[in-house]
Amino acid sequence: MKQNSYIAPFNKFKMKYYRQIYQQAKDLSQMDSSTVDDLLWKLICYAPKIPLRLAQEELLKKATSFQLTVTDTYFTKKQLSFNGFKWGKGSRKILLTHGWSSKAADFSAVIEELMQLEDVEIIAFDAPGNGSSPAELSNLILYIDSIKEIIKQYGKPSIVIGHSLGAMANAIALQQADIKPDLLISIAPVIKLKALFSNMMNSVNIPEAIQNDFFTSFQATFNRPVSDYDLDTYYNYDQNVNHWIAFDGDDRVVDSTYLYSFLKDRPWINSVNYKGAGHEKLIKHPPLLHDLIQNYFPITL
Repeated sequence: MKQNSYIAPFNKFKMKYYRQIYQQAKDLSQMDSSTVDDLLWKLICYAPKIPLRLAQEELLKKATSFQLTVTDTYFTKKQLSFNGFKWGKGSRKILLTHGWSSKAADFSAVIEELMQLEDVEIIAFDAPGNGSSPAELSNLILYIDSIKEIIKQYGKPSIVIGHSLGAMANAIALQQADIKPDLLISIAPVIKLKALFSNMMNSVNIPEAIQNDFFTSFQATFNRPVSDYDLDTYYNYDQNVNHWIAFDGDDRVVDSTYLYSFLKDRPWINSVNYKGAGHEKLIKHPPLLHDLIQNYFPITL
């Protein structure tokens, strides 16, 4: 397949739609409970599409594209396709998983660095409902299932890199698949899904009682409480897995308090605090890119 067949044009309607969701969520006083619940699901699970920059478009043109499918068990009950991209044909597979409302191309700075390495195959994808992949709503499970489907189709990755929600999805998917990568890199990882959702609802001043109603709705939809998706629930790697975590201690998207606790319980995990880098910009932060290539990949590759 031609790689640029998946470079979809930016849809201004989708950004306008998300802005409408965001504005409506600021005033729930005139809505009944079912309407409020529906709106909050959209606020949490609708991923606005951010347009590709020219450099990102050029990067995707260098890739070999592919398309796979996963089952949307909880929302549409249908098969959803998602788009992926591969660079290189080396024996060492590197899998990258983007964060929420993001896309493979947002790893452009990381990918450009990795492409300079020898004997690697770099694989990235747009999770369903994100980037170029269709679906109105997305969720963590779709990320996890996409990772497992890629591994099923293309084999076990040696190195796995994830950002934000993608870092959480990587850890869960790998352990569900009973895979221990040579190197696991988590950049600004989400530790507690509930805290992330609360942060999103707090941004539009959703009252605590209504937030609690949403979490009750979440449990009814997924047949388990949102706390079951805390990374602590799934994480069972020990010092035999080389895990590096990069984060910003002042991150405004994910609360680093939970990460500090996670790291305290697992002193074998290497970590670096890139203070002031910012949640979204961390994946293109020059000091992080330098450390990534100079300190970790020569050892692993």
